[in-house]
Amino acid sequence: MDSRTADLAPLRRHHLFSALDDNQFERLVARIHVERLVPDQLLFQSGDAARQFFVVLDGQLKLCLQSRGGHEKVVDRIVTGQSFAEAVMFMAAPCYPVAAVAIEESMVAAVPNADYLAILRDSGETCLRLLADLSRRLHAHLRQIEDLALENAMNRVVKHLVGLAGADPAGRATVELGESKQLLASRLAIKPETLSRSLRSLADAGVIAVQGRSIDIL
Repeated sequence: MDSRTADLAPLRRHHLFSALDDNQFERLVARIHVERLVPDQLLFQSGDAARQFFVVLDGQLKLCLQSRGGHEKVVDRIVTGQSFAEAVMFMAAPCYPVAAVAIEESMVAAVPNADYLAILRDSGETCLRLLADLSRRLHAHLRQIEDLALENAMNRVVKHLVGLAGADPAGRATVELGESKQLLASRLAIKPETLSRSLRSLADAGVIAVQGRSIDIL
């Protein structure tokens, strides 16, 4: 197995590719190219023509918007194993609505929209399998949106920490923040100082202990 094939092997387990049969997958992989990014490198800008969607093979990127005043709003953080910009290919005149920027050294698979769509047009069964999985993922995202709309800042922080801890731990647990506090605050739709106050309040109450990006849930 060459290095390129090894890099792309994780795609087979991704929900956008697991619905494909082996022939369809091999046909698509032949058209994929891998892009390597350095920190702060722009992958695409808001408004660029969308001819590809992407899967993060290693590293992490942020999707963001910039105001005319230069302020940045982080819409999402994309980590290893996640895809982004796939929904854009179904638009009549596809263009990227946000910018994508590498947070750290990253490697992404760039999948041509035209080749992926050609496979879907050829197979109704593949479309149905894909729609079933996307429907499940949509419901999960709707629950996340409800949390952001209905929960106060403290509850958002607590839910995020609990999510990082995973299944209900027996007693103490330690989690690592995979991003800066400023980036996390943006994703939780709160101000960085509000995040800091929430973490400090939890620490003062003896609920957590914070050491940099490492947080002990007590």
